[in-house]
Amino acid sequence: MIPIPSPLVEFILLGPLDDRRQLQDSPILGDVWVKFGTNPAAMLDLLISPFRGQHAGVVAGEIDSGLDANRDAEIAFLQGLVVARLSFREVAQLVVPKTSWWIQRWSAEEKKPKKKGQKPEKTEIHALKGYTKSRVEKGLQDILSSAKQWHLKAVSFRSQELPALDRFVALTALLLWAGVHERKVSKGAAVSATDQISYILENAKPAEIAPLVIELGGKMLRDPAREPLVWQVSLNRPPMPALTRSIAAVKADAAHTLFNVDCSQIAWAVIDSGIDGSHPAFGGRVKRSFDFRNFRKIVSLSNSKQAVRDVNIAGLKNDPAWAMLKDPPDDPDTDLKRLADDARNRGPIHWELVEKFVEIKPETKPPTNHGTHVAGIIGASKETAKNAAGKDNCDFADGMCPDIQLYDFRVLGKEIKDAEFAIIAALQFIRYLNDRDSFITIHGANLSLSIPHDVRNFACGRTPICNECEHLIESGVVVVTAAGNHGYKSFETTEGSYDSYAAFSITDPGNADGVITVGATHRFWPHTYGVSFFSSRGPTGDGRLKPDLVAPGERIRAPFSGGDPKLGGEWGDLDGTSMAAPHVSGAAAMLMARYSEFIGQPRRIKRILCENATDLGRERSFQGHGMLDVLRAFQSI
Repeated sequence: MIPIPSPLVEFILLGPLDDRRQLQDSPILGDVWVKFGTNPAAMLDLLISPFRGQHAGVVAGEIDSGLDANRDAEIAFLQGLVVARLSFREVAQLVVPKTSWWIQRWSAEEKKPKKKGQKPEKTEIHALKGYTKSRVEKGLQDILSSAKQWHLKAVSFRSQELPALDRFVALTALLLWAGVHERKVSKGAAVSATDQISYILENAKPAEIAPLVIELGGKMLRDPAREPLVWQVSLNRPPMPALTRSIAAVKADAAHTLFNVDCSQIAWAVIDSGIDGSHPAFGGRVKRSFDFRNFRKIVSLSNSKQAVRDVNIAGLKNDPAWAMLKDPPDDPDTDLKRLADDARNRGPIHWELVEKFVEIKPETKPPTNHGTHVAGIIGASKETAKNAAGKDNCDFADGMCPDIQLYDFRVLGKEIKDAEFAIIAALQFIRYLNDRDSFITIHGANLSLSIPHDVRNFACGRTPICNECEHLIESGVVVVTAAGNHGYKSFETTEGSYDSYAAFSITDPGNADGVITVGATHRFWPHTYGVSFFSSRGPTGDGRLKPDLVAPGERIRAPFSGGDPKLGGEWGDLDGTSMAAPHVSGAAAMLMARYSEFIGQPRRIKRILCENATDLGRERSFQGHGMLDVLRAFQSI
């Protein structure tokens, strides 16, 4: 196996930089092509969006049925989304033929009647059937020759206008070849991207590559699908945390005093790495905890197979989280089989079954401090920490709402990757909890996490996680998210590296229109220092104004996981837009606590907070509407 550097992948897919198509046509998004290029023989975790009107469970079942009997691709499903770990060959053979892009390339051809007087027969043909060995070889020769001229910066180079199917065939052929080709390199020798491209263009012979794609094409053409099942394929992206007393800076303490705000009936979800519910600063207010890091095993479509079910159950039981389940399932084998079978039969996800696998005891220690710190900014109580320690301590500080109820959703950890699917699952589960109780149990959600947005693959704000946040907002839940910590970057150029500020650096789900996207500022001198150097800048890639607000995000003091409860638990400082977002979550909770008519009206709450922010005198794309001002928001009502 040899990697294909991203510039070559992008050249074949889109053309050269100075004459590049801006959009690709194939349903495999650009980030997937590039990722497979880095390791053509790898299995990638992919999000597969069903075609409109198609049930995710049915789509998952169709893909699974094409795999070898003993192959577990870890296929799982949610409402409107399928996740699977597939090789490039499996994506091309099992997923692409189920897309509208592929099916639309079939057309009817009339055959002359064998007997006089008979009507002509019509038969379906596919464009790929015209790709004979000679045509494939010629197409490969043309594009590889063009790539050589581009790579060598030839004066006579002219970009070729190639049909989307030609580009697809050429890139598919090159990936298949790279997946089985070996390059001998001296141990420890570094190979530059330029050198690797040169090697590929010299050694990739069209006559050797063409049979690989022709053989695969024959299998793709045997797929019986004539109704689109799949819309597009993207990466299951890895999120990351969007990493002293700041409450006075946003005037939350004054609002509490003047308006006598009681948040004890308001509940907030913290979708993060986990809250240490045993920390004395929370005083037992972490009502429920859910660990979604093993969600993939729970809703795996392969759980319909006994052998896979046995492996998944063993994996779940070996995880330390199993011992901390609040109410473990009596018969996990039956429950997992039912979840998988219902998906194949177009049934909804039975969240009441999932609940037993994911609900853990709130005192379960999380893997990192991040979620506990975020929850502390929203709801730490200096008083309960002081009572536990028997004395006051300069480390202790109130959060925005020291009496609020907290719900813990764990999606991040030290080792977890590709967790976008788990975050979407947590968002859907919040909707389930609210719908089940016929009233809003969880009033808001805080997502202090960051997924960089690749503008070429999705419309900005329309990625799977952004769409799911919008669904949650439409159900009446306030969603607050960090803008991201990508406002200052190191750039590598042909003349060396340099550091600079980065515009258009808002991350997902902060690109979603309805969420409250929060940047960071200094904790008590915001007018002097303005927006934090690391805070992501707007506008969004499609020109919408973001962030919405800024709030303190530098050296914020809040609880850490662990520590001796008798000493008030562990406390510490963290920086980032992760710390800014929970200030706004707390402000939204305070508004709903004081004015219950705002419950279920997240867009109205967003408007009030934005319209009453304090202008820091910075660019709108830096500061949003300005710095959060809770007191002014209350006084405006």
